[in-house]
Amino acid sequence: MLNFYMLSSGSRGNSTIIWDENDIIIIDCGISMKKFSEKTSELNIENLEKSIFISHEHSDHSSGARAISRKLKADVYSRNKTLEKLRMDNAYSINGEVAIGNFSITPITVNHDAVDPVVYIIRNRGVKISVVSDLGVVDDSLLTEMKNSSIMAIEANHDPEMLKNGPYTEALKSRIRSNHGHLSNEQSAEAIYACASGETKIILTHLSEKNNTPDIALHTVKSHLLNRGRNYNSIEAASQEFGSTLYRL
Repeated sequence: MLNFYMLSSGSRGNSTIIWDENDIIIIDCGISMKKFSEKTSELNIENLEKSIFISHEHSDHSSGARAISRKLKADVYSRNKTLEKLRMDNAYSINGEVAIGNFSITPITVNHDAVDPVVYIIRNRGVKISVVSDLGVVDDSLLTEMKNSSIMAIEANHDPEMLKNGPYTEALKSRIRSNHGHLSNEQSAEAIYACASGETKIILTHLSEKNNTPDIALHTVKSHLLNRGRNYNSIEAASQEFGSTLYRL
């Protein structure tokens, strides 16, 4: 059985775990070891082989990586420039697909204001999971990789009107809107429409606490898909405190 659980999602920390009977793949460690332990204490994953994949160096994705990897005795993987930025010498630099047990983990380069940011496509015995966050645009090559994912965890960071009228400086607003910033609800909806299937479980992630709400994000994406006749299995918005539903595939 394959399992998926987003532990936390938002500007104050992100981490996702995916596991089968042998291995656990941890995507990003932007939370503390204490929080990681609290969120996973009842999952019976202690005896699994653990591997950490970091998408980019920003603290909300990497701040707990050193402590968590040390405590769990987990190998760490990321792009070489990201590892250099994080000063993680005992980690594995990756370019293409990485095979771990029944998993294959593919990093896909994206546009974001980091040294070498990626998102991850995870496959396990015919099941595909996309964990896609912190990018300003979704290009055609990424859409192709995401197509027909069983789980699509994709950023829906901001509502453009809330961002426009919100408290951020104009410089920060421009950064978020840029091709190296974050996806809006509308951009997320367009990407989901392009590659979801009737079996896809959709998780909207990395919602801004100041420039978005779960209700607005869900309404925007649901309306976009409904108006275009795109079916899907389920949809939810992950949160900072509670993460996502625990999925068993």
